[in-house]
Amino acid sequence: TFNDGAVLQPGLEVGGLGGLSVGVWGNLDLDDYDGAVADSQFQEVDLYGSYAIPVEALDLSVGYCEYLYPSGGGDADREVSLSAGVAAGVVDLGAGIHYGVDGGIEDSLYVELSAGTEVELSEEVDLELGATVSYVSPDEGEDGFSHYTASVGLSYLAVSAGVTYVGQIDDDVLPDVEDGGGYDVEVLGTIGAGIEF
Repeated sequence: TFNDGAVLQPGLEVGGLGGLSVGVWGNLDLDDYDGAVADSQFQEVDLYGSYAIPVEALDLSVGYCEYLYPSGGGDADREVSLSAGVAAGVVDLGAGIHYGVDGGIEDSLYVELSAGTEVELSEEVDLELGATVSYVSPDEGEDGFSHYTASVGLSYLAVSAGVTYVGQIDDDVLPDVEDGGGYDVEVLGTIGAGIEF
């Protein structure tokens, strides 16, 4: 958790480039998290790209991401990743392996497994259910399963809203904020709007 108040997270992604996608995403803090961050500034900006590997019946891609911290003044983090997804009936299963190659996450491994489904409630309204579980192996610190999430969301045309529960698995791997870690917020809500063209 970097902010337990309101944030704005704009993003732009360009695809359809022969399997290549590139994008930018940012986190703008609208609250100062009790003085821990600067409000009304971008705390994080991510520049990323991925390439879809053509494999039948499997969504497979390799990626690269650079994490920039404009208001914090910290060095950039860089990682490479391998992601896979498959449809198992009405459930979509996924796995992502992320390896830090520079910055504070250098030589750190992060693995996330996911499952989700989408139910069409009407022609314009969809219900989305999802869950993840994450494993971390940092260059320094405890290895193990850090957290899990369970989420539910509704989308209507280009507008969406959702609620996510974040559960702590091992407080040695993901310590509480008061113990110098990053686990603080259990429930978060989102409101989003997106357009494809």
